[in-house]
Amino acid sequence: MTSKAILELENLCGSPLPARCRAVLMEYPSSLVGAVRADDGTDAEGLVSEAELMADPSDVLKINQEVRRESILDPEGREFRWPPKFLVIGETGDGDYYCVDLEDEHKGVLQFRHHAVEFETAAESLDEFIEMLVECFVIRDEYDDDEFEDLDEEFEIEEPE
Repeated sequence: MTSKAILELENLCGSPLPARCRAVLMEYPSSLVGAVRADDGTDAEGLVSEAELMADPSDVLKINQEVRRESILDPEGREFRWPPKFLVIGETGDGDYYCVDLEDEHKGVLQFRHHAVEFETAAESLDEFIEMLVECFVIRDEYDDDEFEDLDEEFEIEEPE
């Protein structure tokens, strides 16, 4: 990410980016470069670098400008505005966002659930979030189903119910 884009993000958020966040934005994790989102191994659903953890600095800036542009109503009808110190780093593809709290009041990576208009912890740290993405989108592609079951046990990965 260029110095200009970092400055624009920091201006927009009113806070400097944490060192680890800055490092990830400047040097995208190589293990996720080219990782596809579709279960069939094609790019039909796009790339992880275009959604869950955005690699393109202009996309990071655009999505942060977008979430701050307008307010939305929560389920009780109250107006909700995006918290200025929350930096969007990606999205689920279903209208939810992944973000970090630049003031570190809320640790790790948060997921904003747009229907409930609430935040919950997706990962305890940015590094854990990256590991989670690698497990979901890279490791699964490297093993067939039988091998992956053994891998699940090795890494204690629980399948959703």
